[in-house]
Amino acid sequence: MKSSVERRSDILELLKQTNSQRVEALAQYFKVSSVTIRTDLNALEQQGFIIRSHGFAVLNSRLIAELSIADKRNHYPEVKQNIGKMAASLLQNGDKIILDSGTTTKAIVSHLNDLNLTVLTNGLDIAMELVTCPNVEVRMTGGILRKNAMSFSGIMADNNLRQYRFDKVFLGVDGFDLQKGITTFNEQEAHLNRLMCEAANQVIVVTDSSKFGQYSDFVICPVNQIDVLVTDDQLPKNYQHYLENSGVTVLVA
Repeated sequence: MKSSVERRSDILELLKQTNSQRVEALAQYFKVSSVTIRTDLNALEQQGFIIRSHGFAVLNSRLIAELSIADKRNHYPEVKQNIGKMAASLLQNGDKIILDSGTTTKAIVSHLNDLNLTVLTNGLDIAMELVTCPNVEVRMTGGILRKNAMSFSGIMADNNLRQYRFDKVFLGVDGFDLQKGITTFNEQEAHLNRLMCEAANQVIVVTDSSKFGQYSDFVICPVNQIDVLVTDDQLPKNYQHYLENSGVTVLVA
């Protein structure tokens, strides 16, 4: 029998495909009691992933779906380049940095110019792009490749990351919610992202404004653990005020 964590993850995957399910149908599908399913649904509702109504479980519409790396490239490319340019301006010669996987973090590479850097990344496409930067020493986390996201994660990646200290981490996110924090779709990547934050002296989040007010399955960290946010000029005013009052430096590209 699956653990509660595995079953709840599977419930979310099923709801992403069907949007809603009856409690009795879920109990039959997972071959557990209705009491067990209700306990699972209560936990998922408390986390904000679902809404319960009249014997149904409905996926919360604010829970966003994961896009492939190819799809993400088509979302706001000019905005991401502007964000990447501003993020690159925070770098100095000799910096040791982490570039998280993602299309926004990849946009930073285009603006590194001749900087002398050591860059660790879990993004396969980012590592390939860094080959064009003559003064950048490229390191990879290793691990298991998620082909849909072109990113590595897993025990090997975790263990490699624990061996180093870095000046800065540039973190991409799938969701950015003031209450739920910054989130991503994959549990192993969320764990790796937390280790990235622990290994770096400064946590810099780079994201376009479409991610605000959205969240996905797994929390990386609360927003008050961010040092710098680099985003576009569509950042909601209440987000900017809250973040600045929390000590986060907000840079608008």
